[in-house]
Amino acid sequence: MRTAIIALRDQRTSRGQHAGLLLQRYLSENATGESGNPEEKQDILRAAINAATDCDFRELYKIAYQRWQNLLPSSSVTHELHTIGRLIFGLGSENVLETGIRLHHTFGMPIIPGSALKGLAAHYCDQVWGATGMQFKKEGRYHELLFGTTDDCGCIVFHDAWFVPDSESKPLKLDVMTPHHPKWFDGSEPPTDFDSPIPVPFLSVSGGFRVAVTWHGPEHQEANNWTDLAFSLLKEALSEWGIGGKTTSGYGRMGIPPPPPPPSPYKGKATDTVDTVLLGEKTKKGGWRAQIKGHSQIGPIQNSDQVPGNVNSGDTVRLVIASINEREAAFKWP
Repeated sequence: MRTAIIALRDQRTSRGQHAGLLLQRYLSENATGESGNPEEKQDILRAAINAATDCDFRELYKIAYQRWQNLLPSSSVTHELHTIGRLIFGLGSENVLETGIRLHHTFGMPIIPGSALKGLAAHYCDQVWGATGMQFKKEGRYHELLFGTTDDCGCIVFHDAWFVPDSESKPLKLDVMTPHHPKWFDGSEPPTDFDSPIPVPFLSVSGGFRVAVTWHGPEHQEANNWTDLAFSLLKEALSEWGIGGKTTSGYGRMGIPPPPPPPSPYKGKATDTVDTVLLGEKTKKGGWRAQIKGHSQIGPIQNSDQVPGNVNSGDTVRLVIASINEREAAFKWP
């Protein structure tokens, strides 16, 4: 029996590519309750993290993500929003562990259901925007136009938000919560200072999601304005209230990603061979210019006449540094 458990663990570590399938079907022994093995829970969560990082499977997901993005209606308002900290969705869903997570059924990557986005936006519209404008209250005409009623659908479609493939190398993160009074929570005993805290590991998410809303009502000259308004409302709700579980602890906040930091200067020396990117802008004499890949220095290729004719701007080529300082560099084709 022990040999079978070890074999199953090795298999999910070495061959696991679908995080959701691992969490649902590859528990090798009981991991919860007094008789559960806490190491098993840690192992299967780490296996899911590694599966969501798998490079080959990530390439397949990129194709599916691009296809989904291309199928969004052209009238959609869509932006990439990033988690501010961590996000956890589906924490209380039914699963073999004490904690769950919502993942795409086919690809095992994080996803935020459109129904949850719509519910968040509708509640925020009623509670926050409705506090200063009655038309945004639950029975107000603006609220009903955007979100509908029990008898009629609204004019805005809130699409599922897909995880952006290149926004985070490891989208699933190992997290932990520590209930200090578990018997008080189930009503069996009052809380005391003698209770033993029990750490509960779970998976949370970090990275970017493509959030999209679409007008679905009759053709109208103000349709684009209403769609923009709906997205502004949703973006504000995600930033101020957050979505998913543990929002009172700071989870679930989302916003526009910060700009990437400027590239740092290369700290090497002349005669180093480095990867560079060929630039479209040539020198005054028509020679090639290049930039050290991942760094700030830009400069000419002194022997541009030796650069092969089949290269193009944007290509990565290896060059020898002829001279360099913190601001610029010059290169030679080897």
